[in-house]
Amino acid sequence: MPASVDPQRLKLNGDDEVTGVLIGFRCLDCRVKVFGQATFCQSCASSNLEPVEFSDSGILFSYTIIRVPPAGWPGPVPYILGEIALPEGPHVLAEVIGIRESDLNIGMHMELTIQSVKVTGSDQEKAAYKWRPSNTELSEEKANQ
Repeated sequence: MPASVDPQRLKLNGDDEVTGVLIGFRCLDCRVKVFGQATFCQSCASSNLEPVEFSDSGILFSYTIIRVPPAGWPGPVPYILGEIALPEGPHVLAEVIGIRESDLNIGMHMELTIQSVKVTGSDQEKAAYKWRPSNTELSEEKANQ
């Protein structure tokens, strides 16, 4: 199994199939949840934090099309960068796959998916988190056609 591309945001599970969960922190004082590494609360500045695992689904809050990728981008260009609102509160940016731009709708249900990506300049692969439309969303779209 490849290693996580960002172990402070993606914890991998499973032995055969690559699965994972997004991780972050919850403030024990004000209850705000933060995606990824944190040393203090972004809301109240408390350092009284505990680790949490987040849902593997969310809602498409916003997106953009990336036509000029960052240096070392391992995937095709252009690509969709989506902002997904998790039920716990944080928003997560990651590539959206499995759908054309013309079929995207703000508010659609998305689910987390883990894919192996090749590390630029090596034969090594890392497990990266991405988003795709949920099976429910795809079934409703087909029914409406």
